[in-house]
Amino acid sequence: MKSGTIVQARNSSKRYPRKMLHDFLGRTTLEWVLDRCMGIETDYKILATSKDGDDAALAGFAQKKGWHVVRGSLNDVLERFAQAVREYDLDFVVRITGDCILTDYRMANFAIQKFREHNADYLVLTQVIDGFDVEVISGKAILYADNNAVMPSEREHVGPYIRNSGSFKVIGMPYGEEDLSHIHLSLDYPEDADTIGVILQRLGRKDFAYEDVAILIKGDTNVLEKTKHIVPNAGYRKSVEEDKAFLMGMKGNPLKLDENNKLFKKVMGLIPGGSQTFSKSYLQFSAGASPLFVKEGKGCKLTDVDDNVFIDFTMGLGACILGYAFDPVVDAVESQLKKGSAYTLPHYLEYELAELLTQVVPCAEMVRYGKNGSDVTSAAVRLARAYTGRDYVACCGYHGWQDWYIATTTRSKGIPEAVKELTLSFQYNNIESLEKLFDRHRDRIACVIMEPVSLTAPENDFLIKVKEIAHKNNALLFFDEVVTGFRFAVGGAQEFFKVVPDIACVGKAMGNGMPVAAIVGKREFMKLFDEIFFSFTFGGETASIISALATIRYMTENKVIEYLWSQGKKMRDGLEKIIGDKGLGDTVSIDGYPIRTFMGFRGEEKEGLKMKTLFQQECAKRGILFTGGHNISLPHDDLVIEETLRVYSEVMDILKYSIDYKMVGELIEGKLLEPVFRKV
Repeated sequence: MKSGTIVQARNSSKRYPRKMLHDFLGRTTLEWVLDRCMGIETDYKILATSKDGDDAALAGFAQKKGWHVVRGSLNDVLERFAQAVREYDLDFVVRITGDCILTDYRMANFAIQKFREHNADYLVLTQVIDGFDVEVISGKAILYADNNAVMPSEREHVGPYIRNSGSFKVIGMPYGEEDLSHIHLSLDYPEDADTIGVILQRLGRKDFAYEDVAILIKGDTNVLEKTKHIVPNAGYRKSVEEDKAFLMGMKGNPLKLDENNKLFKKVMGLIPGGSQTFSKSYLQFSAGASPLFVKEGKGCKLTDVDDNVFIDFTMGLGACILGYAFDPVVDAVESQLKKGSAYTLPHYLEYELAELLTQVVPCAEMVRYGKNGSDVTSAAVRLARAYTGRDYVACCGYHGWQDWYIATTTRSKGIPEAVKELTLSFQYNNIESLEKLFDRHRDRIACVIMEPVSLTAPENDFLIKVKEIAHKNNALLFFDEVVTGFRFAVGGAQEFFKVVPDIACVGKAMGNGMPVAAIVGKREFMKLFDEIFFSFTFGGETASIISALATIRYMTENKVIEYLWSQGKKMRDGLEKIIGDKGLGDTVSIDGYPIRTFMGFRGEEKEGLKMKTLFQQECAKRGILFTGGHNISLPHDDLVIEETLRVYSEVMDILKYSIDYKMVGELIEGKLLEPVFRKV
């Protein structure tokens, strides 16, 4: 293993200019430091100084002493170390700062030994007097930090990023019999020179050790009289304060949102909640910092009312799987609109779509239409009650706004208690929770309705077991595939997992943004709709019917699903790498399948919402409309994914450091996001 001792030094210290040339007993500071380091057992001795003209003398002197020299940035010390690692192919380095004039090579050799024993990436001696600092750092850690460290303190002090990233094995190794880290003996201020000069006069004529200095200052407390007021590591503390100002400067320029904000005030006076959908409202977009109203969309780009343009991954809550205003779908809809869209009689297109659905959805033998997911999930529940003669429903997942389901949430105002009592919830991947419902309500449960998958994969044949338990208890099994249909596969999650329900509900992506949904299922059950009242004016509205035909046909003919999985994997892999590289694995989560992933923020609910608000705010400034969800769609090509990951990486830095410095709330410029459903 190639190793190097690297002494960092420069003359341009703000606290004590040209301190490296201060004379101690006829030798400069730099000469003392270099001589004291000669006993360190490494292959190379390297001075890392700057290209500043004031440091040329330091470089020349070191070379005369037989030292190698690397010259780089004035303030970016980490860059200098990385340069040395690359130039000399170093496996590890011993870092010594030029202000540590009393450096003891024995301590460095001890640190090297422990570094090797522990197979560490970074080792620092702790409990030592300030001025005897020793760090041993692997070359790979230095190069990694050079590529990823952002803050001034990380660039100037080399070690902070490596210590805090969570990517390396870090060892703090106590040295000596007692903790003397409160004592300051580094050359930071002019008065330090007087104190160090006294020590050198008393000990400098021999090869003194750390222990000799400790004995001296403990035996004669007057030695430290001039510098006892100085706080150790003040330079690093000052850098941290500079980091906070730097972090404020990392924020992007505020968006122009004048029209958004004007419209928001008007809308709130006319439209309760400001939107027709909670998930599209100001609860989920930070008023004052993020866009609130869209003007148009094309592909995966949205233009707001201020003409800001954003890359979007939410895609109309997953509806626009082929992209906004996708030409083949738009052309089909425009053509149909010229012929009408709602008639006195059923239209033949209703049959064409029904026939297509029975060909692509495994459970589909008959079909009825709705306009949104709530229509068809509620129709499914009514069907189950009619078929079984039972009243209770067991559900798992989200199923829309109708009374029977929303009664189970914190948005249940206006729903009679008698209705609430009829819907029972069970937990995903917890088969015992479903079994208990059937035991407790024997022969009273009409159906099990569930999202076959959301963000967590089914485990231990969960879906198969749910089907078995439902049928064992003479209840129907319904899959709510409003989200998963035409996404996991053209035939939905039932095709993907090869578990076929009795009935399925589909919507969202089915019409690429047009309002169309369907309940599909086995003839035995679906025939009952001859008697059940499920009837409304726009159930067979043909602009939406033909949009579904155009969407499904395009997807099947062009292998869209395979492409989406491929692009989703690139997106998810990229997200996971960024989170890992930034050391945010305990803070930021990625859940779901590549086809539909969700980025969340861990911790107490309010803190999570603060982090999400800040992340959304800074993404919006950089042209990404962030909601947490990533519904991979056809226009999400490689360039879009690359740009999104670039922005996420940049904003992750802001998030990381705002957490480290407890500044998340301070950086937020708009209204804090709110959950649609409160935790209970």
